[in-house]
Amino acid sequence: MSVKIRKKQVALAAMVLALGAAIFINWYYTEPQVQPTGEEVSTSVPQENQNLGDAQYVAATANDDEFATFRLEREKAHDEAEETLNKVIKDRSSSDAAVAEASKSLAELSDSIKRESDLETLIKAKTGSTCVVIIDSGEVKVVVEKGVLTDAITMQIKDLVLNQGKFSPENITIFELNS
Repeated sequence: MSVKIRKKQVALAAMVLALGAAIFINWYYTEPQVQPTGEEVSTSVPQENQNLGDAQYVAATANDDEFATFRLEREKAHDEAEETLNKVIKDRSSSDAAVAEASKSLAELSDSIKRESDLETLIKAKTGSTCVVIIDSGEVKVVVEKGVLTDAITMQIKDLVLNQGKFSPENITIFELNS
Protein backbone atom coordinates (compact mmCIF):
# COMPACT_ATOMS: atom_id res chain seq x y z
CA MET A 1 0.00 0.00 0.00
CA SER A 2 2.84 2.41 0.71
CA VAL A 3 4.24 1.86 -2.80
CA LYS A 4 0.87 2.87 -4.25
CA ILE A 5 0.78 6.04 -2.11
CA ARG A 6 4.37 6.88 -3.10
CA LYS A 7 3.54 6.55 -6.81
CA LYS A 8 0.60 8.92 -6.39
CA GLN A 9 2.75 11.38 -4.47
CA VAL A 10 5.50 11.27 -7.11
CA ALA A 11 2.94 11.76 -9.90
CA LEU A 12 1.31 14.67 -8.03
CA ALA A 13 4.70 16.29 -7.39
CA ALA A 14 5.60 15.93 -11.09
CA MET A 15 2.32 17.58 -12.16
CA VAL A 16 2.84 20.44 -9.69
CA LEU A 17 6.37 21.00 -11.02
CA ALA A 18 5.13 20.92 -14.63
CA LEU A 19 2.39 23.43 -13.79
CA GLY A 20 4.89 25.69 -12.03
CA ALA A 21 7.25 25.50 -15.03
CA ALA A 22 4.40 26.39 -17.42
CA ILE A 23 3.42 29.38 -15.28
CA PHE A 24 7.05 30.59 -15.13
CA ILE A 25 7.52 30.25 -18.89
CA ASN A 26 4.28 32.13 -19.54
CA TRP A 27 5.30 34.90 -17.14
CA TYR A 28 8.82 35.09 -18.61
CA TYR A 29 7.63 35.58 -22.18
CA THR A 30 4.80 38.00 -21.38
CA GLU A 31 6.66 40.07 -18.77
CA PRO A 32 6.38 43.80 -19.48
CA GLN A 33 9.66 45.35 -20.48
CA VAL A 34 11.00 47.89 -17.99
CA GLN A 35 12.28 51.08 -19.62
CA PRO A 36 14.87 53.37 -18.09
CA THR A 37 13.54 56.59 -16.56
CA GLY A 38 13.71 59.69 -18.69
CA GLU A 39 12.38 57.96 -21.76
CA GLU A 40 8.79 58.21 -22.88
CA VAL A 41 6.82 55.15 -21.92
CA SER A 42 4.49 53.74 -24.57
CA THR A 43 1.25 52.31 -23.26
CA SER A 44 0.25 50.66 -26.52
CA VAL A 45 0.78 46.95 -26.90
CA PRO A 46 2.57 45.77 -30.04
CA GLN A 47 0.24 43.94 -32.43
CA GLU A 48 2.00 40.58 -31.98
CA ASN A 49 1.53 40.68 -28.17
CA GLN A 50 -2.16 41.58 -28.14
CA ASN A 51 -4.57 39.02 -26.79
CA LEU A 52 -8.03 38.47 -28.11
CA GLY A 53 -10.48 40.17 -25.75
CA ASP A 54 -8.00 42.75 -24.37
CA ALA A 55 -9.67 46.06 -23.63
CA GLN A 56 -8.62 48.98 -25.76
CA TYR A 57 -9.40 52.66 -25.50
CA VAL A 58 -11.47 53.86 -28.41
CA ALA A 59 -12.06 57.57 -28.79
CA ALA A 60 -15.74 58.29 -29.18
CA THR A 61 -16.84 61.29 -31.17
CA ALA A 62 -19.72 63.64 -30.53
CA ASN A 63 -21.43 62.15 -33.60
CA ASP A 64 -21.31 58.67 -32.03
CA ASP A 65 -22.94 60.04 -28.90
CA GLU A 66 -25.65 61.80 -30.90
CA PHE A 67 -26.41 58.70 -32.96
CA ALA A 68 -26.59 56.65 -29.76
CA THR A 69 -29.01 59.23 -28.32
CA PHE A 70 -31.17 59.08 -31.47
CA ARG A 71 -31.29 55.29 -31.32
CA LEU A 72 -32.14 55.35 -27.63
CA GLU A 73 -34.98 57.83 -28.17
CA ARG A 74 -36.28 55.81 -31.13
CA GLU A 75 -36.22 52.59 -29.09
CA LYS A 76 -38.01 54.35 -26.22
CA ALA A 77 -40.75 55.51 -28.61
CA HIS A 78 -41.04 52.00 -30.06
CA ASP A 79 -41.29 50.49 -26.57
CA GLU A 80 -43.99 52.97 -25.53
CA ALA A 81 -46.01 52.29 -28.69
CA GLU A 82 -45.65 48.54 -28.24
CA GLU A 83 -46.73 48.79 -24.61
CA THR A 84 -49.81 50.83 -25.52
CA LEU A 85 -50.81 48.40 -28.27
CA ASN A 86 -50.31 45.40 -25.98
CA LYS A 87 -52.53 47.04 -23.35
CA VAL A 88 -55.32 47.39 -25.90
CA ILE A 89 -54.88 43.76 -27.00
CA LYS A 90 -54.87 42.40 -23.42
CA ASP A 91 -57.71 44.60 -22.16
CA ARG A 92 -60.82 42.44 -21.94
CA SER A 93 -63.06 45.47 -22.37
CA SER A 94 -61.54 46.29 -25.80
CA SER A 95 -63.78 45.64 -28.77
CA ASP A 96 -62.84 43.04 -31.35
CA ALA A 97 -62.22 45.81 -33.89
CA ALA A 98 -59.87 47.63 -31.49
CA VAL A 99 -57.95 44.42 -30.76
CA ALA A 100 -57.68 43.65 -34.48
CA GLU A 101 -56.47 47.19 -35.24
CA ALA A 102 -53.95 47.08 -32.36
CA SER A 103 -52.68 43.68 -33.53
CA LYS A 104 -52.27 45.02 -37.07
CA SER A 105 -50.44 48.13 -35.76
CA LEU A 106 -48.19 45.95 -33.59
CA ALA A 107 -47.26 43.83 -36.61
CA GLU A 108 -46.53 47.01 -38.61
CA LEU A 109 -44.39 48.35 -35.75
CA SER A 110 -42.44 45.11 -35.62
CA ASP A 111 -41.92 45.26 -39.39
CA SER A 112 -40.76 48.90 -39.18
CA ILE A 113 -38.26 48.07 -36.44
CA LYS A 114 -36.80 45.25 -38.52
CA ARG A 115 -36.65 47.43 -41.65
CA GLU A 116 -34.92 50.26 -39.71
CA SER A 117 -32.29 47.86 -38.45
CA ASP A 118 -31.80 46.24 -41.85
CA LEU A 119 -31.49 49.61 -43.60
CA GLU A 120 -28.98 50.91 -41.05
CA THR A 121 -26.86 47.81 -41.57
CA LEU A 122 -27.07 48.03 -45.36
CA ILE A 123 -26.32 51.76 -45.46
CA LYS A 124 -23.34 51.30 -43.13
CA ALA A 125 -22.05 48.47 -45.34
CA LYS A 126 -22.60 50.39 -48.58
CA THR A 127 -21.40 53.85 -47.54
CA GLY A 128 -19.21 53.19 -44.50
CA SER A 129 -21.18 55.87 -42.66
CA THR A 130 -22.99 55.58 -39.37
CA CYS A 131 -26.66 56.42 -39.73
CA VAL A 132 -30.04 56.31 -38.07
CA VAL A 133 -33.16 55.29 -39.99
CA ILE A 134 -36.63 56.24 -38.79
CA ILE A 135 -39.69 54.71 -40.44
CA ASP A 136 -43.06 56.24 -39.57
CA SER A 137 -46.36 56.11 -41.47
CA GLY A 138 -44.78 55.14 -44.78
CA GLU A 139 -42.10 57.82 -44.56
CA VAL A 140 -38.40 57.10 -44.20
CA LYS A 141 -35.92 59.52 -42.68
CA VAL A 142 -32.21 58.73 -42.87
CA VAL A 143 -29.68 60.73 -40.85
CA VAL A 144 -26.02 60.27 -41.82
CA GLU A 145 -22.78 61.64 -40.45
CA LYS A 146 -21.76 65.18 -41.34
CA GLY A 147 -19.57 65.44 -44.42
CA VAL A 148 -20.61 62.10 -45.89
CA LEU A 149 -23.53 63.03 -48.08
CA THR A 150 -22.74 63.34 -51.78
CA ASP A 151 -24.96 62.83 -54.81
CA ALA A 152 -23.61 59.29 -55.25
CA ILE A 153 -24.18 58.38 -51.57
CA THR A 154 -27.68 59.90 -51.69
CA MET A 155 -28.55 57.75 -54.71
CA GLN A 156 -27.14 54.63 -53.03
CA ILE A 157 -29.21 55.27 -49.90
CA LYS A 158 -32.40 55.96 -51.93
CA ASP A 159 -31.80 52.77 -53.90
CA LEU A 160 -31.43 50.74 -50.69
CA VAL A 161 -34.60 52.24 -49.20
CA LEU A 162 -36.61 51.71 -52.39
CA ASN A 163 -35.46 48.08 -52.56
CA GLN A 164 -36.98 47.54 -49.10
CA GLY A 165 -40.38 48.19 -50.73
CA LYS A 166 -43.51 50.07 -49.60
CA PHE A 167 -41.80 53.44 -49.94
CA SER A 168 -42.19 55.99 -52.68
CA PRO A 169 -39.29 58.29 -53.57
CA GLU A 170 -41.12 61.41 -52.35
CA ASN A 171 -41.45 59.87 -48.87
CA ILE A 172 -37.69 59.40 -48.43
CA THR A 173 -35.75 62.13 -46.66
CA ILE A 174 -31.96 61.94 -46.32
CA PHE A 175 -29.97 64.53 -44.41
CA GLU A 176 -26.71 65.00 -42.55
CA LEU A 177 -26.31 65.36 -38.84
CA ASN A 178 -25.96 69.08 -38.16
CA SER A 179 -23.30 69.45 -35.50
